[in-house]
Amino acid sequence: MDLKVARVVAWLQKNLEGEVSMSEDTISTISEDVKEAMRKQFASQRNRNAGFRVRPSNLGRPLCQLQMEKAGTKTADPTYNFLLRMAVGDIVEAVLKGVIKEAGVPGFVSSEKVQVDVGGNTINGETDLSFDGMPDDIKSTSDYAFRNKFVSWDTLKADDPFGYVGQLHLYAKAKKAKPGGIWAFNVAKGHISRIECTDTDEERDVILKEIEDKVDTINLDLPFKRCFEDQEELFRKVPTGNRKLGMTCSWCKYRFSCWPGLTETGSIPSQAKTKPIVSYTYIKEEHA
Repeated sequence: MDLKVARVVAWLQKNLEGEVSMSEDTISTISEDVKEAMRKQFASQRNRNAGFRVRPSNLGRPLCQLQMEKAGTKTADPTYNFLLRMAVGDIVEAVLKGVIKEAGVPGFVSSEKVQVDVGGNTINGETDLSFDGMPDDIKSTSDYAFRNKFVSWDTLKADDPFGYVGQLHLYAKAKKAKPGGIWAFNVAKGHISRIECTDTDEERDVILKEIEDKVDTINLDLPFKRCFEDQEELFRKVPTGNRKLGMTCSWCKYRFSCWPGLTETGSIPSQAKTKPIVSYTYIKEEHA
């Protein structure tokens, strides 16, 4: 177990056993952070639509999504659970930072506003927390992601559609420090973990150069180009003749604009009682 996490878990166990309690000062800080998060998440639509800007929290995402967002492209109709997931994520962050503070993890500093230069462009952001100057980040996760993605730095990098890796490197560059790690909170079971960034300097430079290229493309309003192609659908390792979007595109809110004629329905070959929803770009005539 990560040493920082071990210290937090030990404090939580002591709290359960009645040996320690959370200070009123920390409770007050958590309350203020939650209030600010609620103001942000439940602001009027007019205030939420303040316009596109690049920031560390979105620059790790695929370029095609950023171009769509800047162009004001129509998105898939959002559902209420998206807003609640964002609010819960903010609450988790506020509470976990309070627990980390109470646990006395050495070198802890809470959120800081930062500026980072990316190819001559000044980009503003805000860290979640840092230890001895090195930034960390906090992410709320599903049980599946906690067990399969937030296991190591390599497993996260292999499947990082939301750009968590790039975001942490940008915060580190802003603070002129090495990146720390990412905390994961399993919202289904309440477990926590932390994975340390293991990127070499060369790997960091490659990631930052890719981000710089994205900023240049966005600022120059270069032509839109899809970052991903659709995939052949397989059922029990046999092609069905249908084509579908990959996982990253299936979660993208611009998928219907990027792929005209997209059909979302239960998996055609599946024989399950409750079929998983699939984003089909092409359905064979006999399957239609």
